[in-house]
Amino acid sequence: MMEELVSIIIPAYQEEKRIRRCLQNILASTYQNLELVVVNDGSTDHTAQVVRNAAKENRSSFRSIELINILHGGSGRARNCGLRKAKGRYIGFVDADDMIHPLMIEKLAQSLRDGSEMASCGLLFCDENGKPGFHRRHIHGERRRCPGQALKKAMWEQIQMSLGTVLFRRENIIDERGELLISCPEKTAAFEDFAFVCRYLSRCNGIWDVLPFYGYFYCKHKGSLTCGRWSAQELSYALHPVLAAGESLEDSGFICHKLQYAFRFMAFWYVEACRSSKREFSPHCENWRICMQELERYADIYMEAPEVALHRKVAMWIVRNQPGAGRLLAKTAGRFIL
Repeated sequence: MMEELVSIIIPAYQEEKRIRRCLQNILASTYQNLELVVVNDGSTDHTAQVVRNAAKENRSSFRSIELINILHGGSGRARNCGLRKAKGRYIGFVDADDMIHPLMIEKLAQSLRDGSEMASCGLLFCDENGKPGFHRRHIHGERRRCPGQALKKAMWEQIQMSLGTVLFRRENIIDERGELLISCPEKTAAFEDFAFVCRYLSRCNGIWDVLPFYGYFYCKHKGSLTCGRWSAQELSYALHPVLAAGESLEDSGFICHKLQYAFRFMAFWYVEACRSSKREFSPHCENWRICMQELERYADIYMEAPEVALHRKVAMWIVRNQPGAGRLLAKTAGRFIL
């Protein structure tokens, strides 16, 4: 039986040094029927030429590489452009500087073929050469019903904040006319992957299948997007799609989106208190004011929720009532608190 076509969307910006490795790595997958859609996000280096060369070298009736050139607009916009061009029944995403296990696509596609609405696996943090680090979060295989149980897992247990580890069903993303039913947020500073997953799960009524398998290798290097820094205002904007996904359930008992929102601003406060001087981050600063304002939106719900661990409630109480002590705590034990 012919395998379903899987489209892998790869946004690429200034990736001439790594995009060839990424493409060769995906093409080495055990899964045969692949379409790689590379969206060159306005690169000014030789990214586009490297992709064209790779496409010529890898002509196959079962595997193709398509290059799309667009003006620079960020990874969210690039991914959306890729979605509009993707032809596969199943759709995934890989960043141009990362790699995957040869079996990842095959395992995830089999789960979708068996009936799940979304399939995901574990992620390993690696150095820029793809060597895994020593720290890894143990991943359990499990199945969650969409949307409620799945959104609770994604929003609060925070197991799915990367698009790279997931394979999606086309029909939940793109309609018969080719219009996007859901999309990646554009022009956001953070959490666009997380927002897309939450939007997707909120539209599903089947099963999210989490496989006990590390399939995605996040290769961190200088210049990686996750190394960036954003303001409290940017964080609020980035988290609004997550809030909207939670509210779409129309269930007053569902609060995980609110817990996630409050937690993110508490974490933001501790990170800023740790790396900033009192002059840079204090009650007299706009960044502080917005952070505390947004944190207070759901702080009481956070403090009463049984899902929240006691040490995190203590950390929240300190931020709200003893910020001076919180600053000291952030600089000495912040990483253990969060």
